[in-house]
Amino acid sequence: MEASNQDRAKIDDEEILLRPIVHVTLPGLEYRNLMRRLYRSYNFWVRCPKDRQRIFGDIGNTFHNISIVLDDIEDGTVLRRGIPAAHMVYGVALSVQATIYNAFLLFQSLLQHLKDNEDVVTDDFVKVGIEFFTGQGMEIYSRDVEQCPTFEDYGVVVYGKSASPLFWGIQLLQLFAKNAKIDFIFEIFDKMGHFLQIYDDYINLHNPKYATVRVFADDLDEGKFSYPIIHAVRSHPDDKRLLNMLKQRPLDIESKKVFVEIMEGFGSFEFTRNVLENLRKGILADVEKMKLEKNPYLEKILEDIFSRLETEIYFDGCD
Repeated sequence: MEASNQDRAKIDDEEILLRPIVHVTLPGLEYRNLMRRLYRSYNFWVRCPKDRQRIFGDIGNTFHNISIVLDDIEDGTVLRRGIPAAHMVYGVALSVQATIYNAFLLFQSLLQHLKDNEDVVTDDFVKVGIEFFTGQGMEIYSRDVEQCPTFEDYGVVVYGKSASPLFWGIQLLQLFAKNAKIDFIFEIFDKMGHFLQIYDDYINLHNPKYATVRVFADDLDEGKFSYPIIHAVRSHPDDKRLLNMLKQRPLDIESKKVFVEIMEGFGSFEFTRNVLENLRKGILADVEKMKLEKNPYLEKILEDIFSRLETEIYFDGCD
């Protein structure tokens, strides 16, 4: 009975300590369980047992949720998709604690499920952690020293924060897969990671639905050098208006509108739309090139992603 009580106490402790992580899975905040869906799409071809697929999907999703809570703290985010960020509800201290605690639980879970591959698991977990924090750290560095990064720097950030955790999960699946590894999928998923991040950057600054509400252009409140802003600043190096305005954060809505108008005049949104369209075409062409069995899971993911663009960005004006 005593052991049972201890187990219950442990469960209660975990429930309390993980509340900030659970918060980002609330309706409206979760990102359509994208990690799980991408793992399932890859597994359609390589045939890892479904119980392993679910385990690794949960692990990948958990890593993603940890990164969201940490990212919001470091960016000083107040609202995520119109809902208070986890640290605004549970406080910074408990939210930071939750990310560290959950990371150790994640590692413990990995070792339990992969006892025969402990060396590989440990090496890969450390590698993905370093790549994630490198991406996160370089983004913070650019923001805090007010130094506009290059597009190459942006790619390092996106890889560390998005692609690296995803590739790690695919490698875990491959340990138990019946079929051979599909190396080409890494290139496709890397493009998808860039596409989604650039899309989020674009819509944060250029979505008419948000033009009169608090969440409008909140990247400017963070001083973030998003993809369209990098283009605007680097394409007009002698015009310091945008850099000076970023230093004044947080900005009121009228100042944000002026900022966006300057970017519009620089052609930064048109440039970004064209980049997104080229990525979209490239992803679809790459999938076609694979000449593998049609994958309904991947097709559905791409349909969901690209259908939003047709209604929110309007590719009709793209070349």
